[in-house]
Amino acid sequence: MIISLVKTASDLEIFARESELSCGNVDQLLRPTFDMYKLVPPQLPNPVPLTAYPLLDFKPPEEVSPPWGSEVMSALEKISNDTNKNQAQAEESSDPPLTSIILSEKSVSSIVQAFQKQNDIEQGARLGRKNLQVMDRLAKMQAHRQACIAKIRGSFGKNLLATKAADDLHSLRKKSSNVESLSDEIHSASDEVPLLICNVLVGSSGYMLSGTCYVTHSHILFQTQLLPLLGGSKVHLFSLMDVEVTINAPTNSVLSPLPSSISFTIAILGGRKSTREEVYNFIPSIGARRFAKFLEVLRDNA
Repeated sequence: MIISLVKTASDLEIFARESELSCGNVDQLLRPTFDMYKLVPPQLPNPVPLTAYPLLDFKPPEEVSPPWGSEVMSALEKISNDTNKNQAQAEESSDPPLTSIILSEKSVSSIVQAFQKQNDIEQGARLGRKNLQVMDRLAKMQAHRQACIAKIRGSFGKNLLATKAADDLHSLRKKSSNVESLSDEIHSASDEVPLLICNVLVGSSGYMLSGTCYVTHSHILFQTQLLPLLGGSKVHLFSLMDVEVTINAPTNSVLSPLPSSISFTIAILGGRKSTREEVYNFIPSIGARRFAKFLEVLRDNA
């Protein structure tokens, strides 16, 4: 029972920790944004030990029916009755009674089965308690992520710094070269406060432009410098729901080694089949995997 219990509990614990790591990643990425807008971030929920959760509808069988539990006591009582019955039949009948070896085997087997049944009931109760803890942890992490995003989103019109950032972003949107290709209505969405701002390198290894990426709850905007010395910039805007995120492996070139990059692809409909076409490729300063995970969280909270 112990081995099976530990394995199942470990699987549940891994699932919960992955969610907590994802929540911690979001918390770290949003912390500079809270500082920039001078907002107080929501507090991370405090961990609750497993022992704080109840063992639902379970009491140790040794306490309910001491000293061994009700199932074992019933098995012992049945063994005693069967032994007396076997002796009585031996005295009244000419048939030979069961040998002591056979009786012993049956007795030991019934006691083992009784202990196993009690252990199965306890294992189910303990797994139920672990599952209750994991579900509570997942719910708290989900609520914390939603609270962090909602606090920044809701700061438009209430916080001067956040409102100015949203206005500046809306001004950049109007300069986007691909605004007409978006499937959603963005022209009237002037209250989108940037949740994440990071530096990016845009393009292929042969020719890359530096720029800035702005992420809101539903859009990603890139502003890249065309000619750093002479000025000028280009703006690209993407909807979270339009693009599919792909993480590309880092390049192993000796002359130009680059970390993992991200590709945005969109669906191209044609005939009976649809294909995907890459529309943007970039390297975020926070790391490709962290950036992709953050977009995944935003989609889940959309």
